[in-house]
Amino acid sequence: MPELVVKNLEKSFAGSKVLQDIDFTVADGEFFTLLGPSGCGKSTTLSCIAGLETPDAGTIRVGERVFYEGGTRTTVPPEERNLGLVFQSYALWPHMTIADNLALPLKLRKVSRSRQRGLIDEALAKVDILPLRDRYPHQLSGGQQQRVALARGIVYSPEVLLLDEPLSNLDAKMRDQARTWLKSLQRDVGVTTVYVTHDQVEAMSLSDRIAVFMHGRLQQVGTPAEIYETPATPEVAGFIGRCNLLEGVITEAADDHTSVRVRLDGTGQHLSVTRPGGVREGQRVTVGLRSERISLDDRADVAGQYGNVLQAKIAQCSYTGARFEYVLSLDEVTVLAEAPVRYQGKEVNVFVRPEDCLLYPAP
Repeated sequence: MPELVVKNLEKSFAGSKVLQDIDFTVADGEFFTLLGPSGCGKSTTLSCIAGLETPDAGTIRVGERVFYEGGTRTTVPPEERNLGLVFQSYALWPHMTIADNLALPLKLRKVSRSRQRGLIDEALAKVDILPLRDRYPHQLSGGQQQRVALARGIVYSPEVLLLDEPLSNLDAKMRDQARTWLKSLQRDVGVTTVYVTHDQVEAMSLSDRIAVFMHGRLQQVGTPAEIYETPATPEVAGFIGRCNLLEGVITEAADDHTSVRVRLDGTGQHLSVTRPGGVREGQRVTVGLRSERISLDDRADVAGQYGNVLQAKIAQCSYTGARFEYVLSLDEVTVLAEAPVRYQGKEVNVFVRPEDCLLYPAP
């Protein structure tokens, strides 16, 4: 399968820019996810790749074949792009059997009737619903219908498979199961895949790489580990996982530039942060603290193993089964934290390792 290249993509609706300078490459056979909140431009990007929307500028190409080129105004119609597309709604024809639903794209491509059955059965077998080929959509569960939509997307061996939030209509437990076999399916088929979702768990568990969108711009592209451990901006840090973003100012900087000390706004308390990246004394910064990297204890004598100690009041505690989730008050600042035990008092010590803090200079 060829690689997909999207370069300098721009798109506006009614004079409002929804995509600005979108630039990424999806490698042959890669599972690549466009992740971001609603309205960030990820589905519009997918629609431009599919040919359902025409960009204002930029380039889209699969292998050596150019689908869109803004400079020459080259545009290949959707039906000539040989892309598989699975929507959030499964879009199955209710009056057709499952086999007939899969036969439709083959008929449009003028595949012989003698070859259609073999391709249909092969696609249904890959998604593990071959025995259901003669049923109608209303006779299937939501998860089974979703598998049919995926089978229809791969039945004609597309060069790239485009998936627009295909699991969003499933319940939580079924989504967990679907993620497992969807990744296995993509690996077995070996098709280059672009997946759109706002679900961070889906993105982290399925993807080889993730592109994070915010406000029509591409904020960061990287592996799930890179996106989570070293988010490029406070916006990415705040969107991925549960991350507290605290404002402050640098009051001390080590001579060797390996650490700084930050006074947090609204608290009067300080944090030491390692790997500061060339910041200076007096500079305003944002510190990111992931909730699961925060340790809580009502004993002060364990502080030495953490490096940073903050005093907080317990504003709220929720039991989630696997852990307790806390809302903590540091004077005027609220911090979210997690712990395996329930602390009964009104106050608690917050311990943070300097290397677990994320640091972002103010623009």
